Amino acid sequence: MLPPALTAALPQIPSPVILLEGTRRVPDAQRHLLSRFARLLAEALPHAIFRSGNAEGSDDAFAQGVAEVDAHRLQLLLPTPGMGRGRRPAGAVCHALNELPRCEKEPLTQACIAASPENRRLFDLYLRGVSGTPAYSKSLYLVRDGFKVIGSTGLGLAPASLAIFFVDESNPTGGGTGHTIRLCQQLSVPVLTQRDWLA
Repeated sequence: MLPPALTAALPQIPSPVILLEGTRRVPDAQRHLLSRFARLLAEALPHAIFRSGNAEGSDDAFAQGVAEVDAHRLQLLLPTPGMGRGRRPAGAVCHALNELPRCEKEPLTQACIAASPENRRLFDLYLRGVSGTPAYSKSLYLVRDGFKVIGSTGLGLAPASLAIFFVDESNPTGGGTGHTIRLCQQLSVPVLTQRDWLA
């Protein structure tokens, strides 16, 4: 049975796209709960697509749970083509930022700037293609977060319908997870954290 908060937040559409992600810092004692919850979702929602960024921690734990049911319904959106290759479940659908059509880069970056204006310089580096620096690498991860929420018309990736996070309780709005949560909020994508589903 799905948590009431999730049932209430889930849009009534035939094939929702559900983000499953969060902090890299997952206590060992809770990691199996994330996988179990993702497995429950994949079983209860057979027409849903699940999307992640393939990072270590929450992303990986959720992805393993979905893959136990059907890895073909798992989308991994990556900052670079080689990122986390060893963590990818066989059968998962993978897309990297370099596949994004040129016409979609500007609106994606503008959405990222609106969510995290303090990182405008990083997003400008991405748009200008100023590669080869640690700052540019960081920009790829943050823009990838926007890619996960917005999707891509050119690549046939629908926008997220719902976002489920496992956040760092000591800093729930920090880092890339906080950036993704703000993107969801500005685009009216419902957000749930472990306070809504872990029990």
